[in-house]
Amino acid sequence: MAKRKRRRATPVKKDIISNSAEHLMDLIFERLPMDDAVRTSVLSTKWRYKWTTMRALTISQQFSKRFIRIGPYHPNGFITVINQIMIHHNGPLLKFYLYIPNIVLDSFQEVDQWMLMLPGKGVRVLTLISINQIYPGPSSVYSCLELRQFGLFNCIFNPPLEFQGFLSLEHLCFERVDFGGNLGGTIINLPHLTELTMEKCENCNNFNIKAEKLRLLWVISCPDAMLLLYSILSIVNAFMWFVYFS
Repeated sequence: MAKRKRRRATPVKKDIISNSAEHLMDLIFERLPMDDAVRTSVLSTKWRYKWTTMRALTISQQFSKRFIRIGPYHPNGFITVINQIMIHHNGPLLKFYLYIPNIVLDSFQEVDQWMLMLPGKGVRVLTLISINQIYPGPSSVYSCLELRQFGLFNCIFNPPLEFQGFLSLEHLCFERVDFGGNLGGTIINLPHLTELTMEKCENCNNFNIKAEKLRLLWVISCPDAMLLLYSILSIVNAFMWFVYFS
């Protein structure tokens, strides 16, 4: 009687990535371009909504430039796509990087709506870059009190009168920022700020801060940079670099 051959069960390959620890999954998604992160939704049911809980959203120059030739309000245009990304996002958002390309916008109303979603999400790193016209910046940004790093490019720094400062901010970078004349001499408290960079900014003399831990200060091409007097007097013993090119 012939011996029956036993079939060996083929071992099922484990989905190592899907079964990784949650924090490792977050790290993977943080390193993916925005469009690739959204495409992961077709990999499996477990990945379908994973991108909506990403803790870092990066709307980069590379991602944004593809919309330049399409109308911003086209079904596949810049405003429409970012609207969908922001509306579907759930949970904490620790890092938000937004590059606004040179497209024709009626106003920044939609961008303001995106900013309204940030307070309460625990944002720690925020970068806003406008290659479009100068962005006034919404007051909701000044409610992101957990910020550790804050960068503005081609924007107006115009906090509300009741704004007391960013109490956790450590790094601050301004480029082509207009401080206007609405600050009214108010001293903004930045108790943990260690590094400040300002380049090609206007009305800098209206930007008065108290930053007793400031260690590194770069001021480049800011002709009216009679600023930070209060801060400098408060940190006589600090080690600082001051760079100024008129």
